[in-house]
Amino acid sequence: MSSDRIIIDAIKVAQNLLSQNLLPTHTLTDAAAVMRFRELVRSQAIRSALECSSDALPAFTLRAVERVISDQSRTNRETINRLWEVLDDPHLNQALGFPQSRMIRR
Repeated sequence: MSSDRIIIDAIKVAQNLLSQNLLPTHTLTDAAAVMRFRELVRSQAIRSALECSSDALPAFTLRAVERVISDQSRTNRETINRLWEVLDDPHLNQALGFPQSRMIRR
């Protein structure tokens, strides 16, 4: 699988993690969501893909997710809110072929 495809798939997983944290279902707590984001961006497949990827919007987005997750001075809720800002970007959604407002924040 190409690096770009791995990155796009990782972004879709990340957006899905955020949607699992939404009310009313809220099937994933803030702490669990942050932990899963850390596991995702620290996985060997993602790290390798980022090293080999082209400098395109999806790669920059995943690097931004990595930066947000690495800042441990924020609360889990602050981290989730910042991840929304990164992952619910209209330009990103357009590049991935999603509607402009794919997710609804809480």
